[in-house]
Amino acid sequence: MAEQERPVLVDHLAFSFKFTELRHCHKADLSSFAWQKMPKATYQTVTNPQQRAIALERYQNAVREVLTDRLATFLFHVMGMTLSPMRGRGLHGYEDSAVILDKTGSVECGLMGVGGNNETVFIQLSGRGCKYLLEHTTTFRLHWWLTKILHVFTLSRLDLAVDDFSGCFDCKYAETAWREGAFRTSQRGMGPKVNPHVVYAANGDVLEEATIVGSRQSAVYWRVYNKKLEQGLNKLDITWYRNEVELKKCNVDALLDPAAAFAGICAFSASIEPTQGVSIKRVTKDACLDLLGRIRWTRRQCGKALSDVVRMFNGDTSKAFGLLSAPLDLDVFELEDYGKLALPETYQNIINIALEN
Repeated sequence: MAEQERPVLVDHLAFSFKFTELRHCHKADLSSFAWQKMPKATYQTVTNPQQRAIALERYQNAVREVLTDRLATFLFHVMGMTLSPMRGRGLHGYEDSAVILDKTGSVECGLMGVGGNNETVFIQLSGRGCKYLLEHTTTFRLHWWLTKILHVFTLSRLDLAVDDFSGCFDCKYAETAWREGAFRTSQRGMGPKVNPHVVYAANGDVLEEATIVGSRQSAVYWRVYNKKLEQGLNKLDITWYRNEVELKKCNVDALLDPAAAFAGICAFSASIEPTQGVSIKRVTKDACLDLLGRIRWTRRQCGKALSDVVRMFNGDTSKAFGLLSAPLDLDVFELEDYGKLALPETYQNIINIALEN
Protein backbone atom coordinates (compact mmCIF):
# COMPACT_ATOMS: atom_id res chain seq x y z
CA MET A 1 0.00 0.00 0.00
CA ALA A 2 2.83 2.40 0.89
CA GLU A 3 4.61 1.80 -2.40
CA GLN A 4 1.39 2.33 -4.33
CA GLU A 5 0.62 5.61 -2.59
CA ARG A 6 4.16 7.03 -2.36
CA PRO A 7 6.57 4.94 -4.44
CA VAL A 8 10.29 5.53 -4.02
CA LEU A 9 11.60 6.82 -7.34
CA VAL A 10 15.12 6.52 -8.75
CA ASP A 11 15.60 10.08 -9.98
CA HIS A 12 19.30 10.12 -10.88
CA LEU A 13 21.88 7.41 -11.43
CA ALA A 14 25.60 7.59 -12.17
CA PHE A 15 28.23 4.88 -12.24
CA SER A 16 31.51 4.02 -13.94
CA PHE A 17 33.18 0.79 -14.98
CA LYS A 18 36.36 -0.33 -16.68
CA PHE A 19 36.02 -0.41 -20.46
CA THR A 20 37.64 -3.85 -20.57
CA GLU A 21 34.90 -5.34 -18.34
CA LEU A 22 32.69 -5.41 -21.42
CA ARG A 23 34.60 -8.51 -22.48
CA HIS A 24 32.43 -10.46 -20.01
CA CYS A 25 29.10 -9.54 -21.64
CA HIS A 26 28.80 -12.80 -23.58
CA LYS A 27 28.51 -14.64 -20.24
CA ALA A 28 25.08 -13.07 -19.67
CA ASP A 29 21.89 -14.99 -20.36
CA LEU A 30 20.65 -12.74 -23.16
CA SER A 31 19.98 -15.21 -25.96
CA SER A 32 17.98 -12.97 -28.29
CA PHE A 33 21.16 -11.68 -29.92
CA ALA A 34 24.87 -12.50 -30.14
CA TRP A 35 27.65 -10.42 -28.67
CA GLN A 36 30.44 -9.66 -31.10
CA LYS A 37 33.26 -12.10 -30.37
CA MET A 38 36.54 -10.93 -28.94
CA PRO A 39 39.45 -11.21 -31.40
CA LYS A 40 42.16 -13.81 -30.95
CA ALA A 41 45.67 -12.72 -30.03
CA THR A 42 47.34 -13.94 -33.21
CA TYR A 43 50.29 -11.60 -32.64
CA GLN A 44 51.65 -14.15 -30.17
CA THR A 45 52.85 -16.34 -33.03
CA VAL A 46 54.85 -13.53 -34.65
CA THR A 47 58.54 -13.83 -33.83
CA ASN A 48 59.92 -10.73 -35.56
CA PRO A 49 59.90 -7.90 -32.97
CA GLN A 50 58.83 -5.17 -35.41
CA GLN A 51 56.14 -7.27 -37.03
CA ARG A 52 55.01 -8.39 -33.59
CA ALA A 53 54.58 -4.77 -32.50
CA ILE A 54 52.49 -4.06 -35.60
CA ALA A 55 50.41 -7.19 -35.02
CA LEU A 56 49.94 -6.26 -31.35
CA GLU A 57 48.71 -2.78 -32.27
CA ARG A 58 46.33 -4.29 -34.81
CA TYR A 59 45.04 -6.69 -32.13
CA GLN A 60 44.55 -3.88 -29.59
CA ASN A 61 42.61 -1.82 -32.15
CA ALA A 62 40.42 -4.83 -32.93
CA VAL A 63 39.74 -5.34 -29.22
CA ARG A 64 38.81 -1.69 -28.86
CA GLU A 65 36.38 -1.92 -31.77
CA VAL A 66 34.70 -5.02 -30.33
CA LEU A 67 34.39 -3.44 -26.87
CA THR A 68 32.91 -0.30 -28.42
CA ASP A 69 30.35 -2.43 -30.25
CA ARG A 70 29.56 -4.28 -27.02
CA LEU A 71 29.08 -0.97 -25.23
CA ALA A 72 26.45 0.08 -27.77
CA THR A 73 24.82 -3.36 -27.51
CA PHE A 74 24.77 -3.12 -23.71
CA LEU A 75 23.17 0.31 -23.79
CA PHE A 76 20.52 -0.74 -26.33
CA HIS A 77 19.53 -4.20 -25.11
CA VAL A 78 20.21 -3.96 -21.37
CA MET A 79 19.38 -0.31 -20.68
CA GLY A 80 17.05 0.35 -23.63
CA MET A 81 18.98 3.39 -24.89
CA THR A 82 21.16 4.61 -27.75
CA LEU A 83 24.03 7.08 -28.14
CA SER A 84 24.47 10.27 -30.09
CA PRO A 85 27.71 10.89 -32.01
CA MET A 86 30.60 11.91 -29.76
CA ARG A 87 30.36 15.58 -28.83
CA GLY A 88 34.06 16.37 -28.99
CA ARG A 89 34.16 17.76 -25.46
CA GLY A 90 34.87 16.28 -22.06
CA LEU A 91 32.71 15.37 -19.09
CA HIS A 92 33.78 15.16 -15.43
CA GLY A 93 37.43 14.66 -16.37
CA TYR A 94 36.78 12.35 -19.33
CA GLU A 95 38.28 13.32 -22.68
CA ASP A 96 35.09 12.94 -24.74
CA SER A 97 31.39 12.42 -24.19
CA ALA A 98 28.11 11.57 -25.91
CA VAL A 99 24.45 12.12 -25.17
CA ILE A 100 22.47 9.07 -24.08
CA LEU A 101 19.12 8.93 -25.88
CA ASP A 102 16.05 6.73 -25.73
CA LYS A 103 15.62 4.01 -28.37
CA THR A 104 13.92 6.44 -30.75
CA GLY A 105 16.86 8.83 -30.49
CA SER A 106 14.57 11.76 -29.75
CA VAL A 107 14.66 12.05 -25.94
CA GLU A 108 17.79 12.93 -23.97
CA CYS A 109 18.31 10.58 -21.04
CA GLY A 110 21.79 11.43 -19.80
CA LEU A 111 25.46 11.60 -20.71
CA MET A 112 28.32 9.16 -21.19
CA GLY A 113 31.99 10.01 -20.68
CA VAL A 114 34.91 8.07 -22.20
CA GLY A 115 38.67 8.49 -22.52
CA GLY A 116 41.12 8.69 -19.65
CA ASN A 117 40.25 8.12 -15.99
CA ASN A 118 42.00 4.73 -15.98
CA GLU A 119 40.19 3.60 -19.13
CA THR A 120 36.73 3.70 -17.57
CA VAL A 121 33.31 4.54 -18.95
CA PHE A 122 31.05 6.93 -17.04
CA ILE A 123 27.26 6.76 -17.42
CA GLN A 124 24.98 9.41 -15.93
CA LEU A 125 21.19 9.26 -16.22
CA SER A 126 18.80 12.10 -15.45
CA GLY A 127 15.38 11.67 -13.88
CA ARG A 128 13.85 11.20 -17.31
CA GLY A 129 16.60 8.74 -18.20
CA CYS A 130 15.91 6.70 -15.07
CA LYS A 131 12.22 6.62 -15.99
CA TYR A 132 13.02 5.20 -19.43
CA LEU A 133 15.52 2.76 -17.92
CA LEU A 134 13.01 1.31 -15.46
CA GLU A 135 10.39 1.00 -18.18
CA HIS A 136 12.85 -1.27 -19.98
CA THR A 137 14.28 -3.23 -17.05
CA THR A 138 14.19 -3.45 -13.25
CA THR A 139 16.59 -2.22 -10.58
CA PHE A 140 17.14 -5.85 -9.56
CA ARG A 141 18.14 -6.83 -13.10
CA LEU A 142 20.34 -3.75 -13.45
CA HIS A 143 22.05 -4.64 -10.18
CA TRP A 144 22.84 -8.09 -11.57
CA TRP A 145 24.44 -6.62 -14.68
CA LEU A 146 26.46 -4.07 -12.75
CA THR A 147 27.82 -6.49 -10.16
CA LYS A 148 28.16 -9.77 -12.06
CA ILE A 149 29.20 -8.56 -15.50
CA LEU A 150 30.69 -5.06 -15.17
CA HIS A 151 31.94 -5.51 -11.59
CA VAL A 152 30.48 -2.23 -10.35
CA PHE A 153 30.08 -2.19 -6.57
CA THR A 154 29.80 1.54 -5.85
CA LEU A 155 27.51 4.04 -7.55
CA SER A 156 28.96 7.49 -8.13
CA ARG A 157 25.57 8.96 -7.33
CA LEU A 158 22.05 7.72 -6.63
CA ASP A 159 19.06 10.01 -6.11
CA LEU A 160 15.94 8.58 -4.46
CA ALA A 161 12.73 10.59 -4.27
CA VAL A 162 9.24 10.33 -2.82
CA ASP A 163 6.35 12.52 -4.00
CA ASP A 164 3.78 13.58 -1.42
CA PHE A 165 0.36 14.80 -2.58
CA SER A 166 -1.20 15.01 0.88
CA GLY A 167 0.84 17.88 2.31
CA CYS A 168 1.96 15.80 5.30
CA PHE A 169 5.61 15.75 4.28
CA ASP A 170 6.18 19.34 3.22
CA CYS A 171 8.99 21.81 3.87
CA LYS A 172 7.69 22.73 7.33
CA TYR A 173 7.68 19.07 8.30
CA ALA A 174 11.29 18.75 7.12
CA GLU A 175 12.32 21.75 9.26
CA THR A 176 10.59 20.26 12.30
CA ALA A 177 12.26 16.91 11.69
CA TRP A 178 15.66 18.66 11.41
CA ARG A 179 15.18 20.41 14.76
CA GLU A 180 14.47 17.01 16.32
CA GLY A 181 17.62 15.49 14.81
CA ALA A 182 15.75 13.19 12.43
CA PHE A 183 18.23 13.83 9.59
CA ARG A 184 21.22 12.58 11.56
CA THR A 185 22.80 9.41 10.19
CA SER A 186 25.05 8.96 13.23
CA GLN A 187 24.92 9.92 16.90
CA ARG A 188 28.50 11.07 16.73
CA GLY A 189 29.74 14.33 15.24
CA MET A 190 27.78 17.36 14.12
CA GLY A 191 24.45 16.96 12.41
CA PRO A 192 23.73 18.37 8.93
CA LYS A 193 22.90 22.04 8.42
CA VAL A 194 19.49 23.24 7.23
CA ASN A 195 18.78 25.96 4.70
CA PRO A 196 15.11 27.02 4.38
CA HIS A 197 14.52 28.71 1.03
CA VAL A 198 11.46 30.77 0.07
CA VAL A 199 11.05 33.25 -2.81
CA TYR A 200 8.09 35.65 -2.89
CA ALA A 201 6.64 37.68 -5.74
CA ALA A 202 5.80 41.39 -5.33
CA ASN A 203 2.15 40.52 -4.65
CA GLY A 204 3.13 38.09 -1.89
CA ASP A 205 2.68 34.87 -3.86
CA VAL A 206 5.22 32.15 -3.16
CA LEU A 207 7.33 31.43 -6.23
CA GLU A 208 9.79 28.93 -4.74
CA GLU A 209 9.73 26.88 -1.56
CA ALA A 210 12.39 24.43 -0.42
CA THR A 211 14.21 23.08 2.61
CA ILE A 212 17.80 21.98 2.01
CA VAL A 213 19.54 19.72 4.54
CA GLY A 214 23.25 19.06 4.19
CA SER A 215 25.47 20.39 1.41
CA ARG A 216 26.47 19.48 -2.13
CA GLN A 217 29.67 18.01 -0.72
CA SER A 218 27.81 15.82 1.79
CA ALA A 219 27.53 12.08 1.25
CA VAL A 220 23.80 12.52 2.01
CA TYR A 221 22.15 15.66 0.65
CA TRP A 222 18.41 16.34 1.08
CA ARG A 223 16.15 18.56 -1.01
CA VAL A 224 12.54 18.92 0.11
CA TYR A 225 10.74 21.31 -2.22
CA ASN A 226 7.39 22.37 -3.60
CA LYS A 227 7.27 20.43 -6.87
CA LYS A 228 4.05 22.17 -7.89
CA LEU A 229 5.80 25.56 -7.92
CA GLU A 230 8.93 24.11 -9.51
CA GLN A 231 6.85 22.76 -12.40
CA GLY A 232 4.93 26.04 -12.80
CA LEU A 233 1.58 24.54 -11.82
CA ASN A 234 0.65 27.38 -9.48
CA LYS A 235 -2.91 27.68 -10.80
CA LEU A 236 -3.79 24.04 -10.18
CA ASP A 237 -5.56 23.17 -6.95
CA ILE A 238 -3.16 20.40 -5.96
CA THR A 239 -0.50 19.71 -3.36
CA TRP A 240 2.80 18.28 -4.55
CA TYR A 241 5.98 18.12 -2.48
CA ARG A 242 9.04 16.09 -3.34
CA ASN A 243 11.40 14.64 -0.73
CA GLU A 244 14.62 13.86 -2.56
CA VAL A 245 17.96 12.56 -1.28
CA GLU A 246 21.25 12.57 -3.17
CA LEU A 247 23.59 9.75 -2.15
CA LYS A 248 27.23 9.91 -3.22
CA LYS A 249 29.55 6.88 -3.39
CA CYS A 250 26.57 4.70 -2.59
CA ASN A 251 26.75 0.92 -2.35
CA VAL A 252 25.23 -0.63 -5.48
CA ASP A 253 23.08 -2.92 -3.30
CA ALA A 254 20.76 0.03 -2.78
CA LEU A 255 19.33 -0.87 -6.20
CA LEU A 256 18.09 -4.21 -4.89
CA ASP A 257 15.36 -2.45 -2.92
CA PRO A 258 15.29 1.35 -3.32
CA ALA A 259 12.40 1.69 -0.86
CA ALA A 260 14.30 -0.15 1.88
CA ALA A 261 17.45 1.85 1.11
CA PHE A 262 15.48 5.10 1.35
CA ALA A 263 13.81 4.13 4.62
CA GLY A 264 17.14 3.12 6.14
CA ILE A 265 18.92 6.45 5.63
CA CYS A 266 17.65 8.25 8.72
CA ALA A 267 14.60 8.73 10.94
CA PHE A 268 13.19 11.37 8.58
CA SER A 269 13.12 9.04 5.58
CA ALA A 270 11.78 6.20 7.74
CA SER A 271 8.84 8.40 8.72
CA ILE A 272 7.93 8.80 5.04
CA GLU A 273 8.53 5.26 3.78
CA PRO A 274 7.13 2.49 6.04
CA THR A 275 9.14 -0.28 4.34
CA GLN A 276 11.61 -1.98 6.70
CA GLY A 277 14.74 0.06 6.22
CA VAL A 278 18.17 -1.30 5.29
CA SER A 279 21.06 0.84 6.46
CA ILE A 280 23.36 1.79 3.61
CA LYS A 281 26.20 1.88 6.13
CA ARG A 282 25.30 -1.64 7.18
CA VAL A 283 25.31 -2.77 3.57
CA THR A 284 28.74 -1.22 3.07
CA LYS A 285 30.05 -2.86 6.24
CA ASP A 286 28.69 -6.24 5.16
CA ALA A 287 30.41 -5.84 1.79
CA CYS A 288 33.71 -5.07 3.53
CA LEU A 289 33.34 -8.05 5.86
CA ASP A 290 32.54 -10.27 2.89
CA LEU A 291 35.65 -9.05 1.08
CA LEU A 292 37.74 -9.64 4.21
CA GLY A 293 36.37 -13.17 4.43
CA ARG A 294 37.22 -13.82 0.80
CA ILE A 295 40.78 -12.57 1.35
CA ARG A 296 41.22 -14.81 4.39
CA TRP A 297 39.86 -17.83 2.50
CA THR A 298 42.13 -17.15 -0.47
CA ARG A 299 45.19 -16.80 1.73
CA ARG A 300 44.35 -20.01 3.58
CA GLN A 301 43.53 -22.07 0.48
CA CYS A 302 45.76 -20.60 -2.21
CA GLY A 303 48.41 -18.50 -0.49
CA LYS A 304 51.34 -20.84 -1.22
CA ALA A 305 50.33 -21.35 -4.87
CA LEU A 306 49.83 -17.60 -5.44
CA SER A 307 53.23 -16.91 -3.91
CA ASP A 308 54.80 -19.42 -6.28
CA VAL A 309 53.13 -17.83 -9.31
CA VAL A 310 54.29 -14.32 -8.37
CA ARG A 311 57.81 -15.57 -7.71
CA MET A 312 57.90 -17.23 -11.15
CA PHE A 313 57.31 -13.83 -12.73
CA ASN A 314 60.12 -12.32 -10.65
CA GLY A 315 57.69 -10.35 -8.50
CA ASP A 316 55.74 -8.83 -11.41
CA THR A 317 52.25 -8.96 -9.87
CA SER A 318 50.64 -7.35 -12.93
CA LYS A 319 51.66 -10.27 -15.14
CA ALA A 320 50.96 -12.90 -12.51
CA PHE A 321 47.47 -11.76 -11.54
CA GLY A 322 46.64 -10.80 -15.12
CA LEU A 323 47.23 -14.44 -15.97
CA LEU A 324 45.24 -15.72 -13.00
CA SER A 325 42.25 -13.45 -13.66
CA ALA A 326 41.99 -14.27 -17.38
CA PRO A 327 38.56 -15.48 -18.60
CA LEU A 328 38.04 -19.18 -18.00
CA ASP A 329 37.05 -19.78 -21.61
CA LEU A 330 40.56 -18.82 -22.76
CA ASP A 331 43.64 -20.99 -22.52
CA VAL A 332 45.44 -19.11 -19.77
CA PHE A 333 48.66 -20.93 -20.50
CA GLU A 334 48.78 -19.32 -23.95
CA LEU A 335 48.06 -15.73 -22.88
CA GLU A 336 50.60 -13.09 -23.88
CA ASP A 337 54.06 -14.57 -24.29
CA TYR A 338 54.38 -16.12 -20.86
CA GLY A 339 55.00 -19.65 -22.13
CA LYS A 340 53.71 -22.81 -20.48
CA LEU A 341 53.16 -22.28 -16.77
CA ALA A 342 53.82 -25.03 -14.25
CA LEU A 343 53.67 -24.55 -10.50
CA PRO A 344 56.39 -26.86 -9.11
CA GLU A 345 59.49 -24.90 -8.13
CA THR A 346 61.69 -27.36 -10.03
CA TYR A 347 60.41 -25.77 -13.27
CA GLN A 348 61.56 -22.28 -12.29
CA ASN A 349 64.64 -22.25 -14.53
CA ILE A 350 62.74 -23.64 -17.50
CA ILE A 351 60.09 -20.91 -17.16
CA ASN A 352 62.69 -18.16 -16.83
CA ILE A 353 64.37 -19.37 -20.01
CA ALA A 354 61.01 -19.44 -21.81
CA LEU A 355 60.21 -15.91 -20.67
CA GLU A 356 63.57 -14.63 -21.83
CA ASN A 357 63.06 -16.19 -25.24
